[in-house]
Parts: sequence; structure tokens; C-alpha cells
Amino acid sequence: AVVSTQSTGEDIRRALSSDSTFFFTDLLENCNVLLNTEYEPYLKLLSIFSAGKYLNFAENAGNLPELNEVELTKLRILTILRMSSNKRVLKYSDMLVETGLSSSRDLEQVIIQSIQHNVLDCKIDEANEQVFVNQISGYNVTAEQQDYLLDSLAKWSESCRTITESMQADVNNATCKLKTNVKETVEFQKAVEAAKASVKKEKPHREASSAKSRKRLA
Repeated sequence: AVVSTQSTGEDIRRALSSDSTFFFTDLLENCNVLLNTEYEPYLKLLSIFSAGKYLNFAENAGNLPELNEVELTKLRILTILRMSSNKRVLKYSDMLVETGLSSSRDLEQVIIQSIQHNVLDCKIDEANEQVFVNQISGYNVTAEQQDYLLDSLAKWSESCRTITESMQADVNNATCKLKTNVKETVEFQKAVEAAKASVKKEKPHREASSAKSRKRLA
């Protein structure tokens, strides 16, 4: 929805504080009218939530509206999500730096809230102070992250193609062997039947020869 200049600050603030909003592209596009107005700091703040990290806010905090605890936590959640876009194992030490937190307990609380908001699916390894990321969702990605995701999808697609071709080659090889085995089995059965027929055909002749031999001996 279009945001009026008179209520822009509060509208942006509500979006940043909302438990269900982690995607800000539409709001950001509608707020471009705030450039060069008294509300521009709110636009910059929204830009950080849309594509930045906690440190981007901390480095420019003096020129931006203050954030309450709910908003700070949300920005830290977004920071962890953006760290997860190109890594599947996150170390506590790296996340503490990126989120501006000083204790592992506080960091774990942010991670737990990320899970509760259904934007992060992960396994917390407290003993080794790391997090194994399974899936992330519901947030803006930067152009760089988009390139990484597209590259990852391309590699995954190529891997699937290679695996499929390998499986097809195995199937073709197995099919060829099966046909060969079937052919050999049929040929063997024919040879057995032929041998049986030959034996059956020669039996009366051998029996007659045997009878003649017995008569001569008598």
C-alpha cells in the first residue's frame, strides 16, 4: 500500500516490529517518495532491514531512528538469515560479531525466535557452538545473494543431470546384460532339447544293435 509522508515513520515502524513481516520489497518501493524529505532516515532504516545486516545499522546508528528491543531482535534474525543464504554451518563466533551480541545465551535466544517465526529451520549444536541450517524462508535477498542462489540451483541441476545420466547408463547396461542372459538361457534350453531329441532318436538303434550282439553270442 502507498504510504503517506505524514504517517510514513509509524507505518515503517509497524512493519519493522511486526512478527509476521520479514519481506519489505513492496513497502520499500512505495517509500521511494521519501527521498530528500524529513522521513528519509526511516527509508534508510527500511533499506537496512530489507537487504542489510545489524552491523549496517550499528555503523550508522547516529543518523537513523532508534530501534526498540523487538526491532533489534528482528534485525538480528534477518542478519542470521542472510548469513545462512550461502552457508549451511554457522559458527557462534561469527554470528556474535554480525549480530552485535556478547553472549552465546543471547544468541541462542535470537536463533530460537527465528525458529518460532518459521523463517529458520536448523539444528543448534550447543556443545560445539555452531548451527546447522536446513532451510530459510520469508526474507529479502540481495542481488549478490540472488546470484549465489541461482548459481547453487544451476550446480544442483547439473548434478541431477549427471546422476540421471549415470543411472540411465546403469539401467541400459543392466538391460543389455539381461537380454544377453535371456538369449544365452534360450540357446542353452534349445541345446538341451536338441540333445534330448538326439538321444531319444538314437535309443531304438542302440537297442537293436545290442539285441543283434546278444544273438550272435548265443
